[in-house]
Order: sequence, then C-alpha cells, then structure tokens
Amino acid sequence: MSSSPAIIDGKYELVELAGEGGMASVWKAAVRGAAGFSRTVAIKKIKSEFRAIRNYTDMFIEEARVGSELAHPNIVQVYDFCADAEGSYYIVMEWVEGMDLGSLVKAYRDHGEHIPWPLVVAAGIGTLRGLGAAHERKRPDGTPAPIVHRDVSPHNILVGTNGVVKLTDFGLARARDRVFSLTAPGTVKGKLSYLSPEVAMGGQATPLSDLFAMGAVLWESLTGQRLFDGRSDLEVFKQIRQCLVRPLKPVRPDVPDELLAVINGALTKEPDRRFGSAASMAFMLSEVLKLAPPGADPQAALGGAVVAVRNRLGVKRNPLDADHVPTWKWQAPPPPGASAAAAVSPAKALAERGKVETSAHDSALVASHAEAVDVDLEFSKPDLTVEPLPLTTPKPKR
Repeated sequence: MSSSPAIIDGKYELVELAGEGGMASVWKAAVRGAAGFSRTVAIKKIKSEFRAIRNYTDMFIEEARVGSELAHPNIVQVYDFCADAEGSYYIVMEWVEGMDLGSLVKAYRDHGEHIPWPLVVAAGIGTLRGLGAAHERKRPDGTPAPIVHRDVSPHNILVGTNGVVKLTDFGLARARDRVFSLTAPGTVKGKLSYLSPEVAMGGQATPLSDLFAMGAVLWESLTGQRLFDGRSDLEVFKQIRQCLVRPLKPVRPDVPDELLAVINGALTKEPDRRFGSAASMAFMLSEVLKLAPPGADPQAALGGAVVAVRNRLGVKRNPLDADHVPTWKWQAPPPPGASAAAAVSPAKALAERGKVETSAHDSALVASHAEAVDVDLEFSKPDLTVEPLPLTTPKPKR
C-alpha cells in the first residue's frame, strides 16, 4: 500500500491489492459519498514500467474508452478514468465479487475433478451475451460499429458469487470507429492459445475470431488442458494455423454430443463455417443447457461453485456456505420422443448436421482478410518460451 497513494483523485480510497496483470495492477477500492454512502469499485492502474511506453498507454486508454461505451449486464462496467500527479492512469471499474473462470477451472483440476459441463455452458452463455453486445455496437446515428475483443480467455471472464458472468479487459479491442490503430500492420496481438487460424495467418480480427477464442475457452474449461500445446510457442503457432483440434470426447465422455457440436462449430478453421454471431452461439448453448439435470438453476449453481472454491482457498469463509466443491453429475436426457421439445431440439439438429450455417445477416459482420503479410508476433501472455519471431504467410490462391 505504501508504494501507491491511499486516495486517488480525491475520492477513491484504496483498500487492498486484488491482483497483478501483465501491464497493470488491480486494487479493491471504495468511493465515499454523503451520509455515509460507500461503494466498492475496482481500480486498474498501469504499472510504472509501462507508463512511458506509448503503445501500452494507448491500449490502456482504449480499454477505458471502449469499456465506457459498453453498457451490458455481462460486461464489466467502466465508471471513471483519471490520472495522478505523476501521470499514472487509472481505470475505475465495477467490482466483481468472485473469481475468473481460469481460476475456477484450476480449482476443480487441483481437486482431482473436472468442472461440471453445465457450469461451463452457463459461463459460456454469459460471456457470449457480453461479446454480442460488443459485436453489435452502433454509433449514435445507428450505423454498425462493432468492437472485436481480441483477447477472449478464461482469465478475462469473471464469475461472481451470484453466478453472473462478466467479460472484462478490452485493452486489445479493435473498434471500427477508432481514429488510430494500436497495432502496426502485420502485428498479431492476443494470448497465444486463443488466436484464431485466420489471425495467426495475418488476417484481420473479426467477431468470428472472438467466437473461435470462445470455442477454445469452452474446450479448455472442460478438459483442463491446453487446446493447442507443444514444445515451443512456434510449434503451438503452427498448430493454430493448421487448426489441429484434438478430440474432446476421450477426455470428457460425459459431455453430450450437442455440446461437442457447438464447440466444434466454433473451432472450424474457415470463419464462415462458424456461428454467424455471438447471439446464435449463445442460443445453441442455451439449448444444450436443457440437457442438464433437472431441478438445478445453472446460474445459482455457478455462483455456488465460486463460493465453495473461495471457501476452500480461504478467500472468504461463511459457515452457511458449502465446504466442498459441488459436483453436478450429468443425467441422461429423456429418450427420443419423450417430449416435443426434445424431438425438435436445435442443439440435437446441430449435432446431427455436424456444422453451423452462417446467415447472410451474420455474414455482414465478417471483415475481409488481409493478403500476404509479415507477421510479427506480439503476445500479451507474459510467460512465452521463445522470443517473437517473424513469419511470412503465403499468398492466398486465386
């Protein structure tokens, strides 16, 4: 606490350090008001070593700008943006009492279990609704101005103790109305494991690139493994370009075929064969969720899992909370013909069809891909094992 001011902008009181990221620290803070009013907020501060680097500062400012323009229940809200006397920038954001999806999955894995698939689906639906709001953003005059997140990953998906899912960290986002570019031509930004094949080949990031990343998040959450894994980052990068997706079923035989079909649909190499929009993918996941055990509310169960894990980790102890990580075992769905809903389930039809059709309306969101480019890798993941390498992609066949 001594290295940072106790009060920011005269009204935000720092309470405790909540987390350290690649280029920023996040503090739990309180804003005080009249008559004893107090509200908990999160304050994200750019680290001093990155403060003088223009590109990182621009990304931090962009995160504040984009976040302030997106008002949605499944997106972390940005309340304020300020600076101190030393020139350090701060983003004041909504505080989410909970944990990120990556930490939740790890807690299950460390306990020798896989996270129940209905919880993963519930987290995916919330994330996709937030993505949909970003992808469908419009300017004040009503013209489309989509925002591509470009950094969809488990650690940027926050799950509250109430089970509400919120997408955060739009620092790498690309908005169509931006007056300047934060990425030099031919530079790839984002966490390595969640890049889409077209971005790895030097193409533009589009809403469909975010959907590929969402498919990777679902795959990894269910298996507790990396989707693309290799002895070096270059080897992983080549796997992404070839879209070598390992089968999920051998690791999670309990996962229904309908969910496998949704994930495989998002992880196709050709963008136009993925879901046409985040909303359509969220709808299919909601259909899959109907196969979950009856009598359990997915959002409440997701929040309960977060509370139980936090108790186990000693984050917060409440004697009324369960003292174990809940297990939600999947039960077989009703046999064919048991109900009209089961017979015409869109999720079942998707599993049988084996691919996802993209509507003409959704296709309008897809930007044209770049031609041959020199790709200079610049990843936000801090623990890369190799230095950024220049790679040249072949020109597309005509």
